[in-house]
Amino acid sequence: MVMKDAIVLKDLEQIKAVSQQYRLNIIDAFNNQPKTAKQIAECLKEPHGRVNYHIKMLEKVGIVELIEEVSKLGDVEKYYCPVAYKILIDSSAVTLDDVMNHTISKVSIAFFEAVSKDFYESIERLQDGPTKKISYSGDYYLTDLEAKTLNREISTVVEAFLKDKEEPREGTFRHTIAHLVIPMPPKE
Repeated sequence: MVMKDAIVLKDLEQIKAVSQQYRLNIIDAFNNQPKTAKQIAECLKEPHGRVNYHIKMLEKVGIVELIEEVSKLGDVEKYYCPVAYKILIDSSAVTLDDVMNHTISKVSIAFFEAVSKDFYESIERLQDGPTKKISYSGDYYLTDLEAKTLNREISTVVEAFLKDKEEPREGTFRHTIAHLVIPMPPKE
């Protein structure tokens, strides 16, 4: 099994599939390894049937794939795995009607919730662990094109730096990398 570096979601059904935090939790629980729905359910402490349903939905839209079927004691265990290490959304490839805008907003919230969860767990569990770096810059005024250009340039630098760093190596710690370029309402 060879995972792609990234999958670019352009289809409304794919984007809807990752607009739920629960499904992002499932994708994360794979930890880039083939696993069964039962293994994911145990990891998340969730009912097997519920996890299996959501894995099937993710498979249907091409975000996870069936890797292997293994017969054990008369049962067939199905091993699934995400198709890529990263999920990217290309909203420029779809018509941005109200449904798509709402769906992309839900995905953004789900991604942000996942990053927030990682952040809080890091603070709680790794008090004396590896250093954490948070960079925050606010109140800059950019055109839509400038914001998209900034986001693309940050993404390019981050992707180049992180290339070939998806697997654990000696002396490394697991990190979550996030960057946000967020339009804000005008100050009152």
